[in-house]
Amino acid sequence: MNRVFIIADTHFGHKRIIEFEAKARPFATVEEHDAELVRRWNDTVKPKDTVWHLGDVLFGRDSFATLGLLNGVKKLVMGNHDRYPCALYLEHFSQVVGAAELRDCILTHIPVHPAQFARYRANIHGHLHSNKIDDARYINVSAEHTGLAPMLLDTVLHNA
Repeated sequence: MNRVFIIADTHFGHKRIIEFEAKARPFATVEEHDAELVRRWNDTVKPKDTVWHLGDVLFGRDSFATLGLLNGVKKLVMGNHDRYPCALYLEHFSQVVGAAELRDCILTHIPVHPAQFARYRANIHGHLHSNKIDDARYINVSAEHTGLAPMLLDTVLHNA
């Protein structure tokens, strides 16, 4: 059986992310950052596993090449920084959406309004990086919270 993983906010190619998140991303250069995230991803994910990426995947057109190095069947929930034409993402992701539903949870990049919890038991999201919302229904899977690698969905839900 194929496993399902989840992550957000990889920020491949984003030179300033190592300044903004220096504690969680202690790298000297963005190239070192990207290489380590690729290594951790591929050490975790097998080629037939599914990975839901909850947005802000990369910065700069050159970074699309990095996506070709990543194991797994990748699906993308668009983030606020995912601004390139959808066709470019579809070269690497089997699905590109604004939000998705999985196991009674809503998958988004930016956290949803609390009124959505009438329909979903949790919101698995990114966008907040090292920050968290003090409400157990919000599950932040920004890379800073997943060890800079995709995390098993079962683990994410179990730890929530």
